[in-house]
Amino acid sequence: MATLQIKQLPDELHSALRERAQREGTTLSELVTRMLRRELALPSMTEWLASVQARPGRGTNIDVPELLDEVRAVRERP
Repeated sequence: MATLQIKQLPDELHSALRERAQREGTTLSELVTRMLRRELALPSMTEWLASVQARPGRGTNIDVPELLDEVRAVRERP
C-alpha cells in the first residue's frame, strides 16, 4: 500500500480532520482515505460540465437577468 504525505496542511484543517476521526471512532488515515474515495467516485467539474453540455435540449440561450426580472414582476403582483 502506498503512503501519501501532505505538506503545508493548515493547522485548522488538520485539527478538524483529527476531531472528526475521533468522533467517528476511526483513524485519521482511514477517514481521509474514505473521503478521497468518495470524492474520486464523483466526476470532476470538467467531466460534469461536459456531460451537462452534451445533454440534448440543454441550450444556454437563456437571458438570466431578463428571466429574473420577469419572475420578480410576477412575485410583486398583488
